[in-house]
Amino acid sequence: MGTLDWLIVAVYGVIVIAIGLAASGKQNNTDEYFRGSRQLPWWAVGLSIIATSFSAASLLGGPGQGYGHGFLWLQLQLGDLLGYGLVIGLFLPFFVGLNLTTAYEYLEKRFDAKTRSLGSFCFLLFVISRLGALLFGASVVVSTVTGLDLAIAILIVGIFSIVYTVTGGITAVVWTDVLQFAMIFVGIGAGIWAAINGVEGGFGALWQAAGEGDKLAVVDLSWDPDNLYSLPTALFGYGIFAFAVAGTNQQSVQRYVSCADVPSARKAILLGWFSGFIGVAATLLLGVLLFGFYSLNAGLPETVGGDGILPFFIVNQVPVGASGFLVAAIFAAAMSSIDSALHSVSTCMTVDFYDRYFAKNSKYDSLTVAKFLIIVWGILGILSAFYVASTEQDLLPFLVTYSAIFLGPLLGIFLMGILLPRVNANGAFYGTVAAVILIVIGTEIGWLGNLGIWRSALTIPTAVLLGYGISLFGGTPSRRSLAGLTIWTKEPAFKPIGRPGLEDNRDNDDEYDY
Repeated sequence: MGTLDWLIVAVYGVIVIAIGLAASGKQNNTDEYFRGSRQLPWWAVGLSIIATSFSAASLLGGPGQGYGHGFLWLQLQLGDLLGYGLVIGLFLPFFVGLNLTTAYEYLEKRFDAKTRSLGSFCFLLFVISRLGALLFGASVVVSTVTGLDLAIAILIVGIFSIVYTVTGGITAVVWTDVLQFAMIFVGIGAGIWAAINGVEGGFGALWQAAGEGDKLAVVDLSWDPDNLYSLPTALFGYGIFAFAVAGTNQQSVQRYVSCADVPSARKAILLGWFSGFIGVAATLLLGVLLFGFYSLNAGLPETVGGDGILPFFIVNQVPVGASGFLVAAIFAAAMSSIDSALHSVSTCMTVDFYDRYFAKNSKYDSLTVAKFLIIVWGILGILSAFYVASTEQDLLPFLVTYSAIFLGPLLGIFLMGILLPRVNANGAFYGTVAAVILIVIGTEIGWLGNLGIWRSALTIPTAVLLGYGISLFGGTPSRRSLAGLTIWTKEPAFKPIGRPGLEDNRDNDDEYDY
């Protein structure tokens, strides 16, 4: 890292902080802080959707995947398209049309308060576990390419993310995500430029070497449930997992509900998918070209592989200037995920717990509480990253398992609510709890050890079947808990006349006949 490289990174940091400060002047209430008053342009929300999931691990893992497997990882984008398509068709009209702030408000409207709290709690467990890993992964890369001590890198990444997230709310998060996604492409472009100019013959020579190494394949039509690089597994196994992430993850839902209406949210989702497709393709292309580069130029140690290929290339091959853009891109990829995690956790804890249970008897307004929670969870995330650094454990398998354990049953709750009018509040709640317990036990004793990406495909129907079965032993849901809240009962909800005190759903009020 030369002076010019540090200057590029510093300028990027100043711009991010400036966006946060500019947005802070407009954050006067929770609707502005959590949803941007639903005035954010759909194209900015769309880029923010993909930037949120495009972490530092994505920027490093993409070139590693391209180096080792060519373009086969691109097949997973078809699974993402399936997942987003299901969200658009099933969930989006309810999330945006009901004027929600969190996805889990729907669960109270359809079921009851305890089911809403359960859904929000499952999401919180998922994000909290992920936050430390995001901070640690980003900090390792920053430490490697800059020479900074790992502890200092963790503090820099963590504190920087906290400052602009707490300052500007969702508006700052979305607009910095747009900047960060643009910076990611600038960084990838700098890496591709360095690789092309590092060999005689340029792009043509790199492409030919990659072809000779069988790195140009895009599709694998073989049926292998254990192989994520086969098209059926990438489309259906990963597609179901992507549906769970895109449909129940508040980090994504918060973007949808920040759009002005359903058509705008639909366009934002489709733009997010397309941008992700281009972004993944670009990182894979960089990896394929790096394979060609090191095939023509000796110098990649056998101990370097996977996520370590790009940092090694930056340190040893990328010239001054281009290194700064690549490091800034890694910062951008890291913070676009961290800021979203912090803001979504704060939103859920404020809206689903503080506003729901404590605000009436508290002297603190919700906006103050939300900002305070971002700081608290940012500090906890930093401490979690230090813990991860001390254990030196491999987190990827754990995080995949953890995501399936909580997001799979969480998707089951929403599917019960939207698709099955017969499911009542107790069925949804206790069926989901039972499903989580069964999955945890099955994982611990080895029943589910070999399912891999298909684990979500098992956990979702498990929760749905248990929830439906338990519901059969109870009353049918009330008319008010169904009207406008399922795909089969689209008539608008009504207010009961002369029957006060029905704020909570009841399983035996105004029953439908089935």
